[in-house]
Amino acid sequence: MSEFRGTLLISGGQSSVNGDILLMAGDQDPDQAMSDATSFVKRKRFQSGFDIVVTGTMGQVGTVSGIIMTEAAAPAVAASRPAAMVETPARTATTAASVPVRRKAPSKKKKSAAGKKKTGSKKTVGRAAKRKIGKKSGRNR
Repeated sequence: MSEFRGTLLISGGQSSVNGDILLMAGDQDPDQAMSDATSFVKRKRFQSGFDIVVTGTMGQVGTVSGIIMTEAAAPAVAASRPAAMVETPARTATTAASVPVRRKAPSKKKKSAAGKKKTGSKKTVGRAAKRKIGKKSGRNR
């Protein structure tokens, strides 16, 4: 088995890699072999224009010559440096200007009557009592 690397092109029911038609191994009918190969790469979520590695052999099904494939995969990424050391391009003024920035509008909260402080109310006494209870329970821990 050989590996064929290149750009996938899908047109209708036919797919090819660098101009070589993909044919599915095991099919005797050339039209069925082309259709099955295209269905296979689509099930693996490849689309036209993607880089691909096809495992198979050069051969012929009926009167159609091409790559008789058994497997398709994405090419491995060559890692010459660890990912942490890979440099990212600096953000330029044109890049920053082309990216829209969403700004959060200031909130306009209306104060309700319940939020206003009342003097001499029972709430103030109740809050003070809760604080004392809370402090006591904190000491017991």
